[in-house]
Amino acid sequence: MTGSVHPDDVVDITILGAGPAGLAAAYYAGHRHASVRIIESLDEVGGQLTAIYPEKRMGDVAGFPSVIAHELAVSLAEQGLQFEPELRLAEEACKVERAELDGEELIHLGTSAGHSYLSRALIITTGHGAFAPRKLAIDDIDEWEGKGLYYLVREKASFAGKRCVIVGGGDSALDWLLDLTDIAEPPIVLVHRRDRFRALESSLAKARTLEKEGKARIMTPCELREIRGSDRIESVTIENSASGEHEQVACDAVITMLGFSSHLGAIAHWDLEHFGRRQLLVDPATMRTSHPRVYAAGDVAGYEGKIALITVALAEAAMAANNAVAEIRHEKAQPEYSSG
Repeated sequence: MTGSVHPDDVVDITILGAGPAGLAAAYYAGHRHASVRIIESLDEVGGQLTAIYPEKRMGDVAGFPSVIAHELAVSLAEQGLQFEPELRLAEEACKVERAELDGEELIHLGTSAGHSYLSRALIITTGHGAFAPRKLAIDDIDEWEGKGLYYLVREKASFAGKRCVIVGGGDSALDWLLDLTDIAEPPIVLVHRRDRFRALESSLAKARTLEKEGKARIMTPCELREIRGSDRIESVTIENSASGEHEQVACDAVITMLGFSSHLGAIAHWDLEHFGRRQLLVDPATMRTSHPRVYAAGDVAGYEGKIALITVALAEAAMAANNAVAEIRHEKAQPEYSSG
């Protein structure tokens, strides 16, 4: 493996993933004067912020009372890429193994593009890996894709003047109810199979206020049972689980926010200890995985008491980067101050 790689091509840290955690890790590693390579499977940086919900308004990111997802991605990229890391887009890491070059033990990565990369440490920030939306349990559900059924909201303008039904009870469902209020035809209907929501209390309180104002209608405990229409969605049938009654609701767009099923992909076979099915076990004090010089941060990192917030992911990235630098330099993880 080492014969095809020149010593000058070896970097201190390779980061898998260019989402928020990956960009933050690149910043903190660069701030420590470490050389960095970022490998990203998508053709742009930003991760889910740009690929899945670029126009989503976010209110739980430290330092921002409110920020649009793609604007946050731009800021994170500006910060994370300022030390000019090597950026490899549209490449997916497929295999990892130990290698040696001039007596130094290194980490060798092979990618989907057929490239080989060597580094002294590895930080994995790939989120939950490959994912697919969970779908409604309706027989003909796939027939409505492209005809008014949505699993993501990429452009709010697509819903201007439309009668919308949102299905789900988590943060994403409530966030889009609040975000689409100023553009969709009122009332936006929110359907959730339970009376209890999994979303932030503040979001639910705002949704209840919109309901009182006639801008939203919250239907619980209810489930969407049927979609009707010809070339486009025209209405849905909603069942009240408690009473068994059915109601037909006119709509132009059905937005399902039922979460995603995901898997780690090739990383699952890298002989790293797992935390559950979708995460790598890390030491929360250092973010190191079960292997030396291999770290993880963000959604892919798992440990007891984990809180899945971008703010937490950024902190984990700082810890991973500083501890990775310390390990390869055989020193304590004492970062340089970024202010003062």
